[in-house]
Amino acid sequence: MTKEKRICKITGIFHRGITDTIVEGLQTAGIIEYQLAAARTVMLQEKKGLFGLYSDALVVEDPADIMSFLIPAGVEEVVMNLMIDKGDMETPGRGTVFSEEVSIIKAHRLCFENEVKPFEPKSTYRLMTELTGICCIVQRGEGNFVARVALDTGTCVPGITFGHGTGLRDKLGLLRVTIPAEKEVINFAASKYDANAVMDLMINAGKLDQPGKGFIYLYPIGKGLVNTKITRGMPKHAASVEQLIAAVDEIKGSTGWRRRTAPEGQDSTSKQAFLHDLTNLILTCNAGRGEDLVKAAMDVGAAGATISKLKHQCPSDSELSEISPAREGCNMIVGKNQVGDIVEALDKAGAFDDNSHGQVLVSAILKACTYLGK
Repeated sequence: MTKEKRICKITGIFHRGITDTIVEGLQTAGIIEYQLAAARTVMLQEKKGLFGLYSDALVVEDPADIMSFLIPAGVEEVVMNLMIDKGDMETPGRGTVFSEEVSIIKAHRLCFENEVKPFEPKSTYRLMTELTGICCIVQRGEGNFVARVALDTGTCVPGITFGHGTGLRDKLGLLRVTIPAEKEVINFAASKYDANAVMDLMINAGKLDQPGKGFIYLYPIGKGLVNTKITRGMPKHAASVEQLIAAVDEIKGSTGWRRRTAPEGQDSTSKQAFLHDLTNLILTCNAGRGEDLVKAAMDVGAAGATISKLKHQCPSDSELSEISPAREGCNMIVGKNQVGDIVEALDKAGAFDDNSHGQVLVSAILKACTYLGK
């Protein structure tokens, strides 16, 4: 494929125990190919201190999967309704699912979107609009601490995966020995009205404006359902706060009613310098090819990448089984005018041959922050 094609990417973050049920539901709609990343979600659990009084909440973890797959534009709402129904995701605490508009720039002939069969979901849910995605890459071991911002602000239950970083670390000379290559990637959805404020808090918590500390960016989300059950334990009342919030979100159809900051574009209290006019270039390829292909991209201007392990899933009797089940996702944040040169370099390096089974997607970035030098 050489012509840019706009499609939809669905991302689900949910407890590992419901993955198989959701997969079975998707197969009935003809969605047979998807990627899984092993992850964890974090929540808060109250702890009792002296005399039975509650003290600061602890961060606790649950095993999770982050699922992603591609479908034609225009069918994302019925597909997400199917996932919500099969996974009982309307119940707070079950998971998050959302859609993004992406474009396939170039891909191996087998690496395309799923063909969705016509179907009618059993239930129709009112999906939230006015959402913004937040993705934050930090040093390994810092994930829970920085992700706690999403919990303390009542924003969403974040998903956290592991990755391997290249780029800035390789350019810092002697300082590189103090910066580990292992990274943690935090991903979640937030109300667009609060995304800027949450981003600022995460920058401060992770000191992301210092050398080698990490990278954070905001990206647009189409529609979705957000898991706001940030605390673990039985509610003290007939309904938990999270259940009440979820009910009002569904009635309103958005999260705007619980806005706590100035409208988007009017929040100028932050003195932080941000990066704009960037694109998220996502290269997916067979395991073992990522580093060489990223190096080819860096040779023509890419600053670096975060490489994550993925598991490619498809029926064993499908032609798609020619693709290795062990895959790598290489996220590169680049300038919009760099995409053409990078894709050409990847092509010359064999990204789209039968050894790599590569696919390049691009998606929008609203703004980003990292160390910019002095």
